[in-house]
Amino acid sequence: MRDRPIAYELLEAAREVFSEKLLPALPQELTYQALMVLNAMGIAARQAAAGDAPLEAARHRLSALYGDDASELPALERRLAAEIRAGRFDPGAADRAAVFSHLWETTRAKAAESNPKSLSGRTT
Repeated sequence: MRDRPIAYELLEAAREVFSEKLLPALPQELTYQALMVLNAMGIAARQAAAGDAPLEAARHRLSALYGDDASELPALERRLAAEIRAGRFDPGAADRAAVFSHLWETTRAKAAESNPKSLSGRTT
């Protein structure tokens, strides 16, 4: 077990100091780079906070779709991509709704880590 503060708490504390104390003191020509660093720290903090839960959820959805509890997520994603390219989930396919749901949830999970503001007020 880790002592507190843990990774995402450390990153959030560092972001706060960087944003409030260091960023205003930087020359204006470094503002863009500093904002990129702040953004990267925010993404890393959200990924640390989420842990493996989004990956496990995606693996669970694809395992249910394929009835395959043994495969790892990358193999399941490669299979899904190949089957989408092959037209297996074109209109009328029985599993089309499950695939759409998986892709939607995966996109939401990625946005929650990389750009949570993009999800504001979105439910579908």
